Amino acid sequence: MIATENQDRLNYFRVAWQSALAAALCLGLPAGLLLWLILFQQTIHSVVVDQSIKFLQANGLISIFVLAICSLMWSFLLARISGYRPWWKIGFATAFGIFIGWFSPLSNLDGVFADQFPIHTLYAIAMCGIVSSATLSVGFAYGLILRNMRAALTLALTTSLVSALTLLLTIIFFDQFGIRVGGTIHLAMPKVTVSGLLTSAITGGMALGVGFTRFVRKAKRQVPVEVRRVMQL
Repeated sequence: MIATENQDRLNYFRVAWQSALAAALCLGLPAGLLLWLILFQQTIHSVVVDQSIKFLQANGLISIFVLAICSLMWSFLLARISGYRPWWKIGFATAFGIFIGWFSPLSNLDGVFADQFPIHTLYAIAMCGIVSSATLSVGFAYGLILRNMRAALTLALTTSLVSALTLLLTIIFFDQFGIRVGGTIHLAMPKVTVSGLLTSAITGGMALGVGFTRFVRKAKRQVPVEVRRVMQL
């Protein structure tokens, strides 16, 4: 029994760091693509980078499509990590969740609270709303593909809470060094945003990966029992 429990801890530790790494590369980095290019522009003067920035600024929805495409790789990796074979279902759920989250009311909190707070506070509210909305939708969609409402609610709430809290703590961390949106530090918004998106993707991906894997394994253990019940009818 003790050996089994230790093995389960090691397995979930592997799931956690693999999910965190996959989420950082496939979700965190693409989510801040435009801002990464703006930061690179300060050190790498390239015509390609300049044209890419202009293109993304002129076509805002392209960044969402890029994130949705990159999320397919995350979905494939999560399927390998969790043991859930139909990775395309995860891919559809992820892309669907991203689009639903982006256009939800939570993604427009800056418009709701406009002129009521200082710029840096309004920025924190807006970013937490966007991240919470996307992760809430994705987590709920993952539960639906498992046909488990408890999984949907659990994955949605835990992933959203962990991601938003991590983002908020990242914003507060930068604020301690005087790097805040609307302040005097050059390119404060891109620096804070890419860091916040990356850290929230890491912790959110970790929570989502571990939670999803647990529900997948639980569902697999229940299948033989259900089969036996059907055979006894």
